[in-house]
Amino acid sequence: MLRIHFFIVILLLTSSRCSGPENKPTQPPKEKETWVYYHTKDSVPELLFDVLRQIHHGRFEIANPDEEYNATDVINDSLPIRKLVLLARKGDQWRMTYLEGGFGKKYVYTECKIRSDSIFDFGITQTLLRIDNNDSIDKYLSEKKLIPKKITPINISR
Repeated sequence: MLRIHFFIVILLLTSSRCSGPENKPTQPPKEKETWVYYHTKDSVPELLFDVLRQIHHGRFEIANPDEEYNATDVINDSLPIRKLVLLARKGDQWRMTYLEGGFGKKYVYTECKIRSDSIFDFGITQTLLRIDNNDSIDKYLSEKKLIPKKITPINISR
Protein backbone atom coordinates (compact mmCIF):
# COMPACT_ATOMS: atom_id res chain seq x y z
CA MET A 1 0.00 0.00 0.00
CA LEU A 2 2.87 2.35 0.80
CA ARG A 3 4.22 1.81 -2.72
CA ILE A 4 0.89 2.81 -4.27
CA HIS A 5 0.76 6.03 -2.20
CA PHE A 6 4.37 6.80 -3.11
CA PHE A 7 3.62 6.17 -6.80
CA ILE A 8 0.53 8.45 -6.69
CA VAL A 9 2.50 11.25 -4.98
CA ILE A 10 5.28 11.02 -7.56
CA LEU A 11 2.70 10.98 -10.38
CA LEU A 12 0.94 14.07 -9.00
CA LEU A 13 4.19 15.95 -8.55
CA THR A 14 5.43 15.27 -12.05
CA SER A 15 2.08 16.01 -13.70
CA SER A 16 1.72 19.33 -11.88
CA ARG A 17 5.26 20.33 -12.87
CA CYS A 18 4.61 19.61 -16.55
CA SER A 19 1.22 21.29 -16.84
CA GLY A 20 1.96 24.67 -15.23
CA PRO A 21 2.16 27.88 -17.22
CA GLU A 22 5.90 27.99 -16.72
CA ASN A 23 6.32 24.95 -18.96
CA LYS A 24 4.25 26.18 -21.87
CA PRO A 25 6.36 26.81 -24.96
CA THR A 26 7.35 30.44 -25.25
CA GLN A 27 8.70 32.44 -28.12
CA PRO A 28 12.35 33.28 -27.67
CA PRO A 29 12.74 37.03 -27.23
CA LYS A 30 13.41 38.73 -30.53
CA GLU A 31 16.84 40.19 -30.71
CA LYS A 32 16.78 43.90 -31.22
CA GLU A 33 17.53 44.48 -34.87
CA THR A 34 20.72 46.36 -35.51
CA TRP A 35 21.98 48.30 -38.48
CA VAL A 36 23.95 46.32 -41.04
CA TYR A 37 26.50 48.49 -42.87
CA TYR A 38 27.55 48.24 -46.50
CA HIS A 39 30.63 49.89 -47.95
CA THR A 40 30.28 49.86 -51.74
CA LYS A 41 27.95 51.41 -54.27
CA ASP A 42 27.28 47.88 -55.60
CA SER A 43 25.41 47.19 -52.36
CA VAL A 44 22.82 49.91 -52.97
CA PRO A 45 19.51 48.16 -53.77
CA GLU A 46 18.56 48.57 -57.40
CA LEU A 47 15.15 49.95 -56.42
CA LEU A 48 16.83 52.75 -54.48
CA PHE A 49 19.11 53.46 -57.46
CA ASP A 50 16.03 53.59 -59.71
CA VAL A 51 14.36 56.21 -57.50
CA LEU A 52 17.53 58.31 -57.34
CA ARG A 53 17.88 58.12 -61.13
CA GLN A 54 14.26 59.25 -61.42
CA ILE A 55 14.88 62.22 -59.09
CA HIS A 56 18.05 63.18 -60.99
CA HIS A 57 16.38 62.89 -64.41
CA GLY A 58 17.99 59.61 -65.43
CA ARG A 59 21.54 60.36 -64.34
CA PHE A 60 22.82 59.18 -60.98
CA GLU A 61 26.45 58.13 -60.65
CA ILE A 62 28.16 57.73 -57.31
CA ALA A 63 31.71 56.91 -56.19
CA ASN A 64 32.62 54.43 -53.49
CA PRO A 65 33.78 55.90 -50.16
CA ASP A 66 37.45 55.37 -51.03
CA GLU A 67 37.24 56.74 -54.58
CA GLU A 68 37.69 60.23 -55.99
CA TYR A 69 34.72 62.34 -57.01
CA ASN A 70 34.05 65.91 -58.17
CA ALA A 71 34.01 67.57 -54.77
CA THR A 72 34.27 71.14 -56.10
CA ASP A 73 32.99 73.19 -59.01
CA VAL A 74 36.11 72.27 -61.01
CA ILE A 75 34.59 69.43 -63.01
CA ASN A 76 36.38 66.33 -64.24
CA ASP A 77 33.90 64.63 -66.60
CA SER A 78 35.29 61.18 -65.82
CA LEU A 79 34.34 61.41 -62.11
CA PRO A 80 30.88 61.33 -60.53
CA ILE A 81 29.76 64.34 -58.48
CA ARG A 82 28.55 62.12 -55.61
CA LYS A 83 30.41 59.97 -53.09
CA LEU A 84 28.84 57.28 -50.90
CA VAL A 85 29.26 58.03 -47.20
CA LEU A 86 26.87 55.65 -45.44
CA LEU A 87 24.67 52.77 -46.52
CA ALA A 88 22.86 50.81 -43.83
CA ARG A 89 19.90 48.44 -43.46
CA LYS A 90 17.84 47.42 -40.45
CA GLY A 91 15.12 44.95 -41.38
CA ASP A 92 13.36 46.48 -44.38
CA GLN A 93 14.53 50.02 -43.56
CA TRP A 94 17.39 51.50 -45.60
CA ARG A 95 19.45 54.65 -45.06
CA MET A 96 21.92 56.17 -47.45
CA THR A 97 24.04 59.29 -47.12
CA TYR A 98 26.25 60.68 -49.83
CA LEU A 99 28.29 63.79 -50.42
CA GLU A 100 27.40 65.88 -53.43
CA GLY A 101 30.10 68.14 -54.81
CA GLY A 102 29.92 71.20 -56.97
CA PHE A 103 29.54 74.77 -55.82
CA GLY A 104 29.17 74.12 -52.10
CA LYS A 105 29.58 70.55 -50.90
CA LYS A 106 26.56 69.09 -49.09
CA TYR A 107 25.32 65.85 -47.58
CA VAL A 108 22.26 64.17 -49.05
CA TYR A 109 20.29 61.78 -46.84
CA THR A 110 17.79 59.25 -48.17
CA GLU A 111 15.64 56.75 -46.33
CA CYS A 112 13.15 54.17 -47.48
CA LYS A 113 11.67 50.75 -46.83
CA ILE A 114 12.09 47.96 -49.34
CA ARG A 115 9.71 45.00 -49.13
CA SER A 116 8.78 42.36 -51.65
CA ASP A 117 10.50 44.10 -54.55
CA SER A 118 8.74 47.41 -53.84
CA ILE A 119 9.93 50.66 -52.27
CA PHE A 120 7.92 52.58 -49.64
CA ASP A 121 8.25 55.68 -47.47
CA PHE A 122 11.01 57.19 -49.57
CA GLY A 123 12.38 60.43 -48.16
CA ILE A 124 15.28 62.67 -49.14
CA THR A 125 16.88 65.87 -47.84
CA GLN A 126 20.05 67.91 -48.20
CA THR A 127 22.06 69.41 -45.36
CA LEU A 128 25.36 71.00 -44.45
CA LEU A 129 25.32 69.02 -41.18
CA ARG A 130 27.81 66.17 -41.01
CA ILE A 131 25.70 63.01 -41.24
CA ASP A 132 28.22 60.24 -41.70
CA ASN A 133 26.89 57.75 -39.11
CA ASN A 134 23.55 56.54 -37.76
CA ASP A 135 24.04 58.23 -34.39
CA SER A 136 24.28 61.67 -36.00
CA ILE A 137 21.33 60.88 -38.27
CA ASP A 138 19.18 59.77 -35.31
CA LYS A 139 20.21 62.86 -33.34
CA TYR A 140 19.37 65.30 -36.14
CA LEU A 141 16.13 63.51 -36.97
CA SER A 142 14.99 63.69 -33.32
CA GLU A 143 16.00 67.37 -33.10
CA LYS A 144 14.11 68.07 -36.36
CA LYS A 145 17.31 69.43 -37.91
CA LEU A 146 17.06 66.73 -40.57
CA ILE A 147 13.60 66.42 -42.13
CA PRO A 148 13.40 64.12 -45.16
CA LYS A 149 10.83 65.16 -47.72
CA LYS A 150 8.59 62.22 -48.55
CA ILE A 151 8.40 61.53 -52.27
CA THR A 152 6.25 58.97 -54.01
CA PRO A 153 8.27 57.38 -56.81
CA ILE A 154 6.45 56.71 -60.07
CA ASN A 155 6.14 53.04 -61.07
CA ILE A 156 9.14 51.77 -59.12
CA SER A 157 8.99 48.05 -58.44
CA ARG A 158 10.82 44.95 -59.60
